[in-house]
Amino acid sequence: MTATIVESFLDTENTEPYSFYERVREQGNVVWDPRMKAYLVVGNDAARQVLQDDALFMHPFSTMQAGSAYARIRGENPRSFFFLHGEKHREMHRWWVRDLLSPQWVSRYRPTAVEPAIQALLAQLEGRAEFDLVQDYIVHLPVRVFARLLDLPRKDEAFLTQLKRLNDDIAAFASLASALKLEGEVSEETKALTDRAVQAAQELDEILRPIVRERRGSAGEDMISRLWAGGPAIFPDWNEVDTLDACRRLLFAGIDTTTHALANALHMLLTDDALMQKVRDGGRPAVERFVEEALRLNGTVQFRSRRVTADTELAGVKIAKGDMVVVILMAANRDPQAFGCPHAVDMERKQPRNHLAFLTGPRTCPGATLARTELVEGIQELLERFPLLRLAPGERPAFHGFMMRSYGPLHVQAGD
Repeated sequence: MTATIVESFLDTENTEPYSFYERVREQGNVVWDPRMKAYLVVGNDAARQVLQDDALFMHPFSTMQAGSAYARIRGENPRSFFFLHGEKHREMHRWWVRDLLSPQWVSRYRPTAVEPAIQALLAQLEGRAEFDLVQDYIVHLPVRVFARLLDLPRKDEAFLTQLKRLNDDIAAFASLASALKLEGEVSEETKALTDRAVQAAQELDEILRPIVRERRGSAGEDMISRLWAGGPAIFPDWNEVDTLDACRRLLFAGIDTTTHALANALHMLLTDDALMQKVRDGGRPAVERFVEEALRLNGTVQFRSRRVTADTELAGVKIAKGDMVVVILMAANRDPQAFGCPHAVDMERKQPRNHLAFLTGPRTCPGATLARTELVEGIQELLERFPLLRLAPGERPAFHGFMMRSYGPLHVQAGD
């Protein structure tokens, strides 16, 4: 029998949703949300079953009402990572995970892309008694890293702000689509948001296209050159559209997610003096352990949607072909059947990376190693530069967002 909730997941926008997740869990691991017209999956085992079976629980973008807008945003490229399925998707995914963003390559990019971006931002904060960690540090870090990864000719503040704004327009559309808010009748406001996202994608292409053309045949170690070099192994006729699409995938997948994750992790430290001291005292190993717990408890992406391709049963619930399931990652990461003391930070967990912040299965986040590096380096160097860092009195941080959520603002004091 399928349990149905009275509340809707949609009502948790701009709030801490964890008590809602527990109320859903009381009714089962898979529960129907009538307003979303989808099954909410909150159990860890059920979530893993969905994410690991990409054939039965299909990535839905190409089948959604918003799919035509997605296609325009991806340059009408049917070979976009977002639209591939089956073995060709797995081939593309392996390339990203094992080569483009492998631990070996990320270790090479750390001193050339990650650390310089962090150091430059922190240098701007030195000497200031108070600042907002979100607006003055966190939102700027990922886009600076990606500008270095792509070796963009311009890295000035105005240009990077423009890139971030365009990426934000696309992310706003993607969040609504993933939340199934673009299925059925949509408002004029939503249509306008969709048009802005399409326009933003076109503007990003115009910015990147001359650079992409110039790097064709280059032997450089920047990501654009490496995309040109490796792409023909995936598609023999790999072309400019494929390279542009992959460049924007880097920007889209890596900027907002890391921004929110870093804000959430720092909020956890700034609101727990004992945890802050433990992380400071433990050095880099403690930071690395803490980052995994921060990702488990307050990772960026709250959920992922999938469409069922055949009648099936999940956690004892019968689901029909064509139905949507929404895997709530941050609920699965707090499942007491999978984690002891699920709501607490435990720096000694035996398998600290055994969470779903980066998904699991064939669509595991290819940028997980890079994201972890940015988080660890970004937190460690911040704490080293500012040993007295603490929340400033006054406005308290609020949890905001829906698909991606984080705390802000983070007004801090850095001096005595």
